[in-house]
Amino acid sequence: MSLPSSRLLLGAGLLCALLGLPAGAQPAAPASASAFQLATTRHELEGLGYYFRAVATVGTNQFAFIVPKGYYMRLDEANRQVRAIEREDKCAITVRLVETPTNAVDSATQGLKPAVFRALVLQRFAAGRIIEELPVSAGGREGLGFDLTWKNEAGFQLHSRIAFVPTPAGLVEFHLLASAAELLESKHALNSLMLTFRVAENGRLELPELLNKL
Repeated sequence: MSLPSSRLLLGAGLLCALLGLPAGAQPAAPASASAFQLATTRHELEGLGYYFRAVATVGTNQFAFIVPKGYYMRLDEANRQVRAIEREDKCAITVRLVETPTNAVDSATQGLKPAVFRALVLQRFAAGRIIEELPVSAGGREGLGFDLTWKNEAGFQLHSRIAFVPTPAGLVEFHLLASAAELLESKHALNSLMLTFRVAENGRLELPELLNKL
């Protein structure tokens, strides 16, 4: 099989994995849906080009992040999500506001319960296998992450990292989807995005500018 054909099949596999899941397997938008708006801002770096920031407004709360270099955005207000897609379709990262599962927060520690989210991930990816569970953080808040792998119908090995982080705006899900060959580079992009993630504090969103590098 030629390289272009493989690329096309892989891109189609990623797209199907992102968009072709049964509706019941998708995390639900919050039932008490506050007004949700998405916007992007472009920021110039003198002599170094520019970068984009995605900003979500949820009622009186906000969150934002910087889109990794080499990615473009698709805004989807109806599904309360932003998708950052690598320009050669090597991987995609979705940032989504989701419904907090019932009994998902430990009343003593206020942390997320791993068992609840483990079951949620396996429900959505019935053919998948969790290979690692890990702590994650974004916007100064702690959450849970899961690495899993599976094969699509074309036989390509796909990998996901799904992370859940509670914020004042609600539960935010970060979902990386990539092929095995692109996994390491894709994880760097996800880490970069999560490092720039900011949430509103006391109704004011602090958005520091990048000074000298992307």
